[in-house]
Amino acid sequence: MLVIFLYKWSFWLMSLTHPYYVSVSEVEYSSKTREMGLSFKFFTDDLEEAIKAESTDKVNLLSGDKAINQKLIEAYVIRHFSIQTDKVPVKIRFLGLEHDKEATWCYFEADNIKAFGNVAIRADFLYAAKKEQVNLFHITVNGNRKSRRLVHPDQSLEESF
Repeated sequence: MLVIFLYKWSFWLMSLTHPYYVSVSEVEYSSKTREMGLSFKFFTDDLEEAIKAESTDKVNLLSGDKAINQKLIEAYVIRHFSIQTDKVPVKIRFLGLEHDKEATWCYFEADNIKAFGNVAIRADFLYAAKKEQVNLFHITVNGNRKSRRLVHPDQSLEESF
């Protein structure tokens, strides 16, 4: 009886934290508009832990100062993500963020991007905080979608369209 109780109790405790360390990144490009939209989804507690590890500022992504949080998140993403199209660096611009239950969505964009055939991404999101981190990437170019993943310590990927 005690074993069953302990098993159920440990299962309940494990459910309080998420056992997976995953981010999801969406990159969408349309040659008609020459615009690229980027969104990054992180578990909020993991993102906060990663930012705290690199910052001397107090960080509370859910109840802290919104303007400060936006600057911290923007800087974090810029430091840990870069994208090139046909070997030309793409400068991304922060649009904003939103919290969705346990996750934080971060939105960026880039415009005036010429049509391209190759995408190269460098990313190491949350690697310093979680060695188990997996970063999923969904890249859509003119409706053609390809998905890849980066697992610590891998930091780069390339796709042709």
